[in-house]
Amino acid sequence: MRATERAWSSTFQGNAQLVLLETIADLLKKSISPYARLTSIVNSSGTGKSRMVDQLGVKIITVPMCLRPEGTRGFPPPDIYLRDWLVPRDSSDQSAAQRRLHGFAYSLLTVTRTALETIVIDSEGKDRQAWLAETFRNHMTTGQTFNISNTYRNKFYKNVADLADEFMGSSQRVIGKNKGSPGRYESGNRGVEKAGELLCRFVDPHGLLDSPKGPQRPLVVFAFDEAHTLTDNPSNMPWNFFSELRRILRQIHDLPIFSLFLSTAGRFNLFSPDIRSDPSNRIRDANSRPLDPISEISFDDLAYRALTDTVNLDRVVQTDWISHLGRPLFGSRWDAMPVTPDSSHQSETMILDFAKQKLLDGTTDLAKDNRPGSLACLSVRFALEFNVDGTARDVACAQVERHMRICVAATTGFEKLVTVSGSEPLLAEAAYDLMKRTQINAVRHLADHSDLHCIDRGRRGELVAALLIMHAYDEARGEASGESSGRRWVTVADFMKALLPTSLPTSKHESLHDTLLECQPTFWREGEDKAFRETFKDYGMWFNHVIKIEDSEMFSADNLWKFVTRGAMILCSNNQRGIDIVLPLCHTKEDLSPRSVTAILIQVKNAKEFGKEVKSTLFDAMGPFDLGVFRVAKEGALAEATPKPVIRLVFALASPEASVVFRGGATRKSRPNEFTAFDIWLAGLSADTFKQVGLDLEPYRTLLDRSVRPHDAFELLDEPLVGDATKKLRGSRRRRVAPLMLPDLDHNSIHREAAD
Repeated sequence: MRATERAWSSTFQGNAQLVLLETIADLLKKSISPYARLTSIVNSSGTGKSRMVDQLGVKIITVPMCLRPEGTRGFPPPDIYLRDWLVPRDSSDQSAAQRRLHGFAYSLLTVTRTALETIVIDSEGKDRQAWLAETFRNHMTTGQTFNISNTYRNKFYKNVADLADEFMGSSQRVIGKNKGSPGRYESGNRGVEKAGELLCRFVDPHGLLDSPKGPQRPLVVFAFDEAHTLTDNPSNMPWNFFSELRRILRQIHDLPIFSLFLSTAGRFNLFSPDIRSDPSNRIRDANSRPLDPISEISFDDLAYRALTDTVNLDRVVQTDWISHLGRPLFGSRWDAMPVTPDSSHQSETMILDFAKQKLLDGTTDLAKDNRPGSLACLSVRFALEFNVDGTARDVACAQVERHMRICVAATTGFEKLVTVSGSEPLLAEAAYDLMKRTQINAVRHLADHSDLHCIDRGRRGELVAALLIMHAYDEARGEASGESSGRRWVTVADFMKALLPTSLPTSKHESLHDTLLECQPTFWREGEDKAFRETFKDYGMWFNHVIKIEDSEMFSADNLWKFVTRGAMILCSNNQRGIDIVLPLCHTKEDLSPRSVTAILIQVKNAKEFGKEVKSTLFDAMGPFDLGVFRVAKEGALAEATPKPVIRLVFALASPEASVVFRGGATRKSRPNEFTAFDIWLAGLSADTFKQVGLDLEPYRTLLDRSVRPHDAFELLDEPLVGDATKKLRGSRRRRVAPLMLPDLDHNSIHREAAD
């Protein structure tokens, strides 16, 4: 708890709060007319949503409210008095809720104004607003602890509740001005709209901050943290406290007052519901849409600078380094841990356990039946992407809400939802340890997963290849460093030993690894005609997760070294020609830079035409200069342009026969080449080709088979209530509507003698 408090009070890094301010200003433009000036901030836990809003309060008057439910823990602490008053236990009466929320909105606006009036100030414009904002923020946060808010804040919300009670007792319902518009509650000349006008007039008495055109600077922001308390109450009703409060806040939508609703748990999609299903008739008007959610958060803002020639491989595998990459939750917590001569190992254990808890939504052990947890572990390691159908969207939402998946963008009603597994090596390290302890390999977790139909498996077999590679790396890591040493990087030789089978089926007594170590390059530059062992003796590799890139420039040497700093292997974009996977290699005795890196280049084939016979054209397509891994040295260029040796692999996964071929080079009398390469052809998906397949051949083949299918509709995998016999019958009828798509009999029904 103290670590959390210290992390919160540390210096804020980055400009996320400024981006939030600019976003709000755009959403307050007078040229647009949304249903209400409010939206949600949507993203997963630990991405700095609450801290970002807190920092907004340094310049903009921000009224923070934490509605965290009873029995849950977190920071900032809950405003218990406000929460219990705002959402009483018996809250099923909609009329009573409307009266209560009118009283709350009026009171919140009024008490905020009276609190600001006690602050002595003699400036105008932005200076006046900033002084009011920072002073008010200090009043509301100074002295708060993990468990309780400070005295000022508690009194502030008691005043809000007391004034709201008084308003409720004297207010009367007033019919709306327009036909069909909801009524409102007023007490004499007191009402929500009037209270909002008085608040704005006090903050900016001379209208200096008003902007008739373009972005409008907010004068006050109301921030509801853990706001799912509002959407979840009352349960099983067509309305909720959020939808009613939103309707009330519409009364001040012409004022520069904005409301934010923050949440990760629960049904965060209810903060921005599908227009067609929204209980408000007015909100269905295309000209009065709700505002899209905000998803921009803090990421990599606490990361150590990783400039060329400043860090080496040993540095970037350390726990403090990887803790600072990604969301600020882990880096700030690491920095807040006590430092003692004996605290290093303890801190590493604590931060990894904390990462496990966040990844699994509360536990540090991955149970066999924890399907969302295993999907979270797989996603963070293999950058899994979800399909775009409704079921997959629900799975993706749950992963964001409870399992640390990142939301990149979302629109109203989540008609568009873009999510990713961010590159966070600490979370990947936690996932690695969690899955290792289950003694079940990742491929089996994925192949047996009930949500496999929601996942984009790739069409070329690249996901299967990534699983094979990661499995080999994990094995090499354990063998090379031992469980107790904690070293995370491995040598190239150790990785290849874990990837390749011990021997070939045709020569069981010959060590394939020894053969590889003594193997000569397929092509070589002048002076580089050396065996594999000698060529790569000082090269290592480090990755525990996948980054999928969208531009081939990212695997050039100019960028390749950056992936080592994050512990990532590279999965190429779907339209990348000639290459599918890149494994960065780096010199273990040099600092990371474009001069110290090279790569294992991998092309994956999932067609039976690629068998055990080597097709040289596939290797030709992986020329490191043609791909852009290295730049062509110009006359007079510095030595740093010298290309390093590469390893080129072809995974012919659909080959019916297993084969491992070290592609022989030209004769020793041949002219030197422009680059040095060791080419290996790996045919067939079996233990005779890949050592780690072992007893997992069936799940590997299951995944490979399903990777060539664009959907699972023929198998009815998304209909768990249907029995196997019925699935077979219905699947047969479904296949008939797609003639000649596959060789299955039902796709060829008219070409059978006894067609059904």
